[in-house]
Amino acid sequence: MSVSKLVDKGSSEAAASQARKRGENALDMLVSGLKGKKGITTVEKSSYDWENFKEAKGLEEELKDATKDGYVEKQDFLTRVDVRRFEIEKEDRERKRAVEARANRK
Repeated sequence: MSVSKLVDKGSSEAAASQARKRGENALDMLVSGLKGKKGITTVEKSSYDWENFKEAKGLEEELKDATKDGYVEKQDFLTRVDVRRFEIEKEDRERKRAVEARANRK
């Protein structure tokens, strides 16, 4: 005896029937159901919203000008300043050593 039942193509019953035909067991179906569709992350959504906001308000050029000297440039500048200060301090130490060495020779 054979029983046939009509179900919607997108229904869970149709998916279960197709899975049985492919040889998947209930656990495989459960795992694939848990995976679901990959959604958008909060960071991606925020980035998308920010880009749309900037575009809608016409802020791209203003923000580009404001960030001309951004974080990386400032860090490079601070590094150069630090290196220069170190070099000046080193020269001062060398001068002091030379003066002390001359004083000790006399």
